[in-house]
Amino acid sequence: MSIKLDQYEKEVIGIADEISYYLQKSGASPADSQDIAQDVLVKLLESDIVLPFEKLRAWLYRSAVRAYIDKYRRDKRYHEILQKEFFRPENFLIYDQEGHDELYQAVADLPEKYQQVIDLYYFQDMSVKEVAHILGTGQSWVKIILYRGRKQLRKILEERGYDYEDF
Repeated sequence: MSIKLDQYEKEVIGIADEISYYLQKSGASPADSQDIAQDVLVKLLESDIVLPFEKLRAWLYRSAVRAYIDKYRRDKRYHEILQKEFFRPENFLIYDQEGHDELYQAVADLPEKYQQVIDLYYFQDMSVKEVAHILGTGQSWVKIILYRGRKQLRKILEERGYDYEDF
């Protein structure tokens, strides 16, 4: 026995797909955006709310955006706890390569946000995506901080008489 969807249900599923796409464009991962869209649909089906189609789209979008914001806040809090407990500067890798003391000292002289990102990316061998996840930030922020950190690092090394390319 097959169940035929009426036009209203097809439209609702179409809106759910739009919401998923919208959330992905807003920064949500594909899995998170699909989960949120599905959760919003389930919420609609479980409730006794019957909305006219004109108001349904706005309600679904509002509900999805609220759910995304709630998830973002929960994830951000999780990342803050993770960072506070596990990614303290004293837990970073001890640099043990010979002949690079000047580099390590120059990195230590950078502002803390640059130190942290450069340490995770170069010395802990993490990807931009992993660094962003650990710090609870966006990948574009990590790329900007890496760029600015490298620029400052080059300046520090050159002021001390070293060529940035030596390292």
